[in-house]
Amino acid sequence: MTTVPRSEWPDDALEKLAVASRILEMEGHGDMTLGHLSLRDPMGRGFWLKRNAFGLGEILGPADFVLLGFDGVQIAGEGGRHSEWPIHSEILRARPDVTVVAHTHPFHTCLFSASDDPLLPYTLDADYFAELPKHAGTAALVNTVELGADLARALGPTAHAVLMANHGATFCGTSVEHAAIVGVFLERACRAHMAGKAAGLRCSFPDPSERTLRHRQIMQPVHVSHSWNYFTRKLADRSRDGEPRALYAS
Repeated sequence: MTTVPRSEWPDDALEKLAVASRILEMEGHGDMTLGHLSLRDPMGRGFWLKRNAFGLGEILGPADFVLLGFDGVQIAGEGGRHSEWPIHSEILRARPDVTVVAHTHPFHTCLFSASDDPLLPYTLDADYFAELPKHAGTAALVNTVELGADLARALGPTAHAVLMANHGATFCGTSVEHAAIVGVFLERACRAHMAGKAAGLRCSFPDPSERTLRHRQIMQPVHVSHSWNYFTRKLADRSRDGEPRALYAS
């Protein structure tokens, strides 16, 4: 299905989005064929969404994405769309600063999403998130425009991640690299929280000004870049002959 010439696909950006998909699988975000990432179309036609029926670790390049209009109509690419496409359309509508949106079900983040507790700063990872809002509107699929808009409101105008109660998380970024790193460190922060609580450790809170400083330091573009480059090297170690492949391919 396509009404967009192949020459008008943003191949370089989609190649990078495929790498981000595999990095997220590698770092704990895989859940069978569930989970999806999107990229705002640079020509304003809508957004490119990971095709359905394939896992994050199987996403290898531009052919694994479909182009949807903001009304959800598919206008390019082979394969189907995820039913939760409104997550992407409504956040991209609400947040002009956002280029990439992702929704995944990382294990520790899913567990933490069911809790009413705040995310505790057992490690530096929690300070990637000055605030971690939570959407409690539904634990079911966010598959209508109304539910997508409600999730976008819960995310708010500045946050880059929102927990979805008893479900998972949605996160976003100003670039492919930024969104991927937000997702990686969200799961790390939730894993540290769960481990600390299970061990019965009391968590001391740094002074609020210190946490603000920590957030500003670790969310600098240079740190995002260094982290992205590290994870791409780690991912490359799992490939043969430098060729992209599914993480669990033989």
